[in-house]
Parts: sequence; C-alpha cells; structure tokens
Amino acid sequence: MGEQGDANARIGGLDSIRFICGLSIVIFHYGGFVPAPYLENYHGLLGMVTRGLMGSLFNGPAALIVFFVISGFGIHFASRKSLTVNVPSFWSRRFIRAGGPALIAFFLWIWSGVKLSPVEPGPFWSLICEIEYYLFYPLLLVLRRRFGWWPLILVAQIFAYSLAFAHLPDIQKWYGGYAAFGPWNWIMGLPCFLVGCWLAESFQRFPAPSTALMWLVRGCVFALTVVIEIVRFHSASVYFSNPFTLNIFAMVACFWLGLEVAYRRKHPAPRVLEWAGNWTYSLYLVHPAVPGILGMLAFLYPILTSIGGSIFAISCAVVVAYPFHLAVEAPFYRLAINVSRRLKARKPVVNLAVPPPDGAQATDS
Repeated sequence: MGEQGDANARIGGLDSIRFICGLSIVIFHYGGFVPAPYLENYHGLLGMVTRGLMGSLFNGPAALIVFFVISGFGIHFASRKSLTVNVPSFWSRRFIRAGGPALIAFFLWIWSGVKLSPVEPGPFWSLICEIEYYLFYPLLLVLRRRFGWWPLILVAQIFAYSLAFAHLPDIQKWYGGYAAFGPWNWIMGLPCFLVGCWLAESFQRFPAPSTALMWLVRGCVFALTVVIEIVRFHSASVYFSNPFTLNIFAMVACFWLGLEVAYRRKHPAPRVLEWAGNWTYSLYLVHPAVPGILGMLAFLYPILTSIGGSIFAISCAVVVAYPFHLAVEAPFYRLAINVSRRLKARKPVVNLAVPPPDGAQATDS
C-alpha cells in the first residue's frame, strides 16, 4: 500500500487520498452503509435507482487501483533522480515493512474465521501483487533507463489485456472481479504500478489547478468509479468487467493524482486525513477480521443486524486499526528502517541503471 520512499521530502495530499481510498474499500467490503435487506424495501423505479446508487457509491476495486498507482509513486520517489537502488537495503525495508504486519494480520484473520485458500486468498491477493512489484523494481529501473516508462506501460498493458482475454471464464466466475487470475494477478496490476512510477518523475509538470477545477476533477473521477461499478453489475458483457475497465481508470487516476499533488503546493491537505493516511495499511489489514470478531460478541447482535449495523462495523474497523498500527505496524516500520540502513552502510549502492542508447537523453519523455 506504498509509503513514500523519502521521508524528508513527502508529497502532501497523497496520505489523505490513501485514507479515503482505504475507507472506501472497507465500506465496499462491508456492503455499504445500509445493509442489503433494508434496501430491498425500496420498490419500483425509485427503489431500483436507490439500490443501484447505494451499492455503487463506494467502488472498492477502483480504490485499490489508486493504491497501486500511489504505491508506484511512493516506491520510485526516492530513486526518481538517480535511477539507482541498493537492492539488499530496498528489499529488506519493503519486505519487513509490508510482510511483518501482514503475517500478524493473517493469524488475526484465521482466528476471526476468515476463510483463505491459495485459490481465494482474500485481500491478500493485492499484497502478493505488491511483493511482486518490490521484487521486480530493480529490474524495472534498468528497463526504465533503457526505454522510458511509457513503452514499459504500453507493453505491460498489452500483457495485462492478453491475460484478461485468455481468462474470460475465470473473470465471469469471479463476477467481473479484478483478482480473477490467481498467481498472475500481479501482471494485471503492473501497468497501474508503472504509471505511478512515471508520476513520481513527472509530478512537477502538472500545473496547479484552481480549487473549483480541482473539485470538478474529483467529482468526475468519483462519478467514473460509480459508473464503472454500475456497468460491471448490470452489463451482460464480460468486456465491461473490472479487468477491462480499471486499467484504463488507472490512467485517469494517475493524472488526477498529478493534479492533486500540484494543488497541494498552495493548499495544505487536512492534517487529520494526513495523519489517518499513515495508518491506512493497518486499516486494510484488520478490516477483514473485524466482522468475525464482532460476531463473537453475542450482545452486539441486535446492533449488527439493525439498519445502522454496517456503520457500526465500519467505525469499529477504523477504531481497531489505530492500535494495530501502534502495536504492530509501527514497530515493523522502525525495524525495516534500521535493517535497511545497516545493509545500506555495509554495501555500496548497486547501480542498476544502464547507459542510455547513443544520443538519447537520460530523462523520460
């Protein structure tokens, strides 16, 4: 869920977006603010519209795609100028930072009754994708130096859509879901990660928009996520499913995030959202376990089955995430930094940037 690589030069606003997207994923997984049985009480055209909107306002898969883009930005931010990386230091920091809390969350999920399998790894599928991107990032630096980001993005999109066309039955089996490709899910999400890498080098090119324009862009992006979700549920064509639409959405999200970063040059992000963004990873990790934990408490049954049950569960997930961040995520983060610094001090930087072709410039076009 990608932190920014250089803590001394953080980009304002992205943490706020991370929290908003993380909360959207929680709401999506919990079925929205209003439980489905209560929505069934709305009949006729008005009822159909109400159910459709309430079920599509929070597009969790689209929010996850934004995370992939931000992850690419955060991972590449520290190396955007030198295009070099100390491989042992980088891998140790990323794997400890992401893997340690995920391992603790895994046992929490099992204890709470979450069913996981190699075929259906639950939310772990996106974490597995992140690990793949960390593994391949040093190689991506080599390819970026030689070819630039956009040729890599184009090739990655071709592979992603080829994968989707080759797995149409699997996509239908997953009801048009994005994670329909098992161990090859990372290929589908790779273009989204790569556009984030491009953005890390190019964010300064974006002009600072006015407040009115920024809100208009935000509204359009939000409306697009609603349309994508409605089309996925109500279209009979597999070609309108998430694997075919969300990789296009990633390009829109990339340029939206570029404008957000430019906007924050003059307009600081809300402090509370920036603070909450620091523990969004914990929110993502603990939220699958919260319904099971609440279900163990019999006295909460009347609340959970009421019309406000979803709001209560969502609130509990947010509340539980912060102590998990303090007790689990933060210590692993400190450990990752210490190990990374020690490895970096012992080994020279591994220059994985190859010389550009004769006559070519080092900067990306």
